[in-house]
Amino acid sequence: MNATTYVAAALLMPPLSMAAVPAHFSDRAKELLAEEVQIVPTEHPLNVVYFLGNDNEPSADFERRISELMLYVQQYYAKEMSRLGYPGRTFGLQLLENGNVKLHVVRGKYPATDYAYGTGHGKCLEDIAEYAKANPGAICSGHTLVIMPTFQNDEYNDLNPGGVPFYGLGRNCFALDYTHFDLSHIGQNTHEGRLLTKWLGGLAHELGHGLNLPHNEGPVSEKAALGTPLMGAGNYTFGMRPTYLTQNSARLLDCCQVFAPAGDKTEFYAECPAPVVQAASFKWEGDSLKLSVTCTNCEYVNVLVQDPPYNVNQDYDAVAFCLEAEVPGTYTVTIPVAELADRKNTGKAEQGIDILLVQKNGNRYRWRTTFDWSTLKPGDVIPLTKPETMWQGY
Repeated sequence: MNATTYVAAALLMPPLSMAAVPAHFSDRAKELLAEEVQIVPTEHPLNVVYFLGNDNEPSADFERRISELMLYVQQYYAKEMSRLGYPGRTFGLQLLENGNVKLHVVRGKYPATDYAYGTGHGKCLEDIAEYAKANPGAICSGHTLVIMPTFQNDEYNDLNPGGVPFYGLGRNCFALDYTHFDLSHIGQNTHEGRLLTKWLGGLAHELGHGLNLPHNEGPVSEKAALGTPLMGAGNYTFGMRPTYLTQNSARLLDCCQVFAPAGDKTEFYAECPAPVVQAASFKWEGDSLKLSVTCTNCEYVNVLVQDPPYNVNQDYDAVAFCLEAEVPGTYTVTIPVAELADRKNTGKAEQGIDILLVQKNGNRYRWRTTFDWSTLKPGDVIPLTKPETMWQGY
């Protein structure tokens, strides 16, 4: 489902001219959003929920601020997808007549402290499900970004935001809001500017998880050219220093429901035959590893090379590569060892390989295997065990 097949048929939405940016947006937003790229209209927009407890209120001017920030992040994804060969592809947003992003303001049944970081997401999602049931058609896709205002107490406030959920959880993700969460601060070496990099970069990163993306790091030469991957440590560089999406991430977004072009009637995430890995091996050739995978029922095959441990939030160092179809059904990639120079285990001990199988309807499967560098000899072809532990989603 390469995006280029859709661009000829899909009407591109033009970038906003200075005159087209809503008059009530900040001057900085008018400047930034007037210089962006055309985007492809989408079939299923991202749901953006502004969630409140039964005892707190939104942060001041939240509709304008969140609208500017979401349009900026939407354009960031569009620019990166365009660079990677998917022109204008990005997540869809619902817009109001005044140009603001449609925010579903949902007030929960419990006090704000009941929706705290770590445990509050469950009650929050239950309340959003009740909102969706009471408002048929309001929730337009299976992907939801939830934004909550920061707690206001002795520990957290508008100058030190926090206390609320801030992570990805399946196709849901959580971020926060505070009074100075404003696009006018982007790139500034000030307290407000550094906070914006942290929390807007964090929103863009956690949104990536909600859009099906795992953590991934870039190869050495790619990072030298492009900066820091968003799904690596990019939440600490976004807006301040070059931050990019890997090709590995772009392939997953190509098969994401809220990136689907208008008119695409794919039944995303519907049950279908799982991929079947028929053979897999790698060979040490000179200063490179050549990985080969033969499989069926896949659109893309990606790979992550990683040191142990492999747990979530210990996988920021997973270096991302993409396999290409050498012949139908057989996918290969050559990985120069020099591109793994930051790996602690290169040349010794255990290394993990995650093979990521991506289907056209967005279903994703992960197969993890390992090898021992100390037993690997130049020229050896090492067969990889067929995946007895392949699991869906990641």
